[in-house]
Amino acid sequence: MLTAFGRFVLEILLCLPPLFPRFAVAWVISFAVLVLLFSNVKSRVRGQIKSFDEHVRIWAAALRYRTEHALTEHGISELAVQQERVALSWFFRFWTNFASAPSLSVWSMVIPFTILYRDGFSETLPISLVSAWLLPGLCYAGSMLLSFVIKRVFKRVRPPRPGKAFGYKLKDPSFPSGHSLTSFCFWTMFTLVLVQSSVFSVPAIVLLALMAMSIVILTGVSRIYLGVHFPSDVLGGYTIGAVWCVAFYFALPPIINDVLKGLFS
Repeated sequence: MLTAFGRFVLEILLCLPPLFPRFAVAWVISFAVLVLLFSNVKSRVRGQIKSFDEHVRIWAAALRYRTEHALTEHGISELAVQQERVALSWFFRFWTNFASAPSLSVWSMVIPFTILYRDGFSETLPISLVSAWLLPGLCYAGSMLLSFVIKRVFKRVRPPRPGKAFGYKLKDPSFPSGHSLTSFCFWTMFTLVLVQSSVFSVPAIVLLALMAMSIVILTGVSRIYLGVHFPSDVLGGYTIGAVWCVAFYFALPPIINDVLKGLFS
């Protein structure tokens, strides 16, 4: 197993230099298109975005807190303290942590180890094994970089949060939602790897694809529910993820296959 894993890591490293030029071009094009797109949208529909964010945040607050009323001695209803739905909050905290960088890094190893296990940790590694890590791993890395740079281009302030609330220490810009963006990219490529592999049956692939879609949606909802992002941050993250996935997929997989065939030949 250790020998097979060592070969896997070595071949990953050998694949990276030839892939970098296409990766860089796809990333730069995606970045330029996205900055132009969001700059134009921001200038044209700022009011609509603000209204949308306010309405969805009101809905999220109603979902998170229940308002209890108390009756006075005269039978008049009096507003009492809002009570947080603790179980629901922990549910969404789980999903927001599930989409964190450490969690996605662990998940990026799931398919390679599945293929290694299927092949009995043999000395001869299949091309699909290295590709199974490169597609989600590299797409995820590019999405992390897009999130970091675009945040500093738009410099949107985070939603106001009371002291000691979840995420109150977050100081980085709000737009886009990095969790939503990276989760979208990772799980989209994860699903494509499943479709292209022979490890899983068609019903299993459909089930796993639905699970991946649910994870992406729950990640975005969790960021809104916990109040660490505006709803438009989440939609922006999904939009960036979609653009980057398309650019990445058309630029990288053909050369990935060529590089892998050269290494394994």
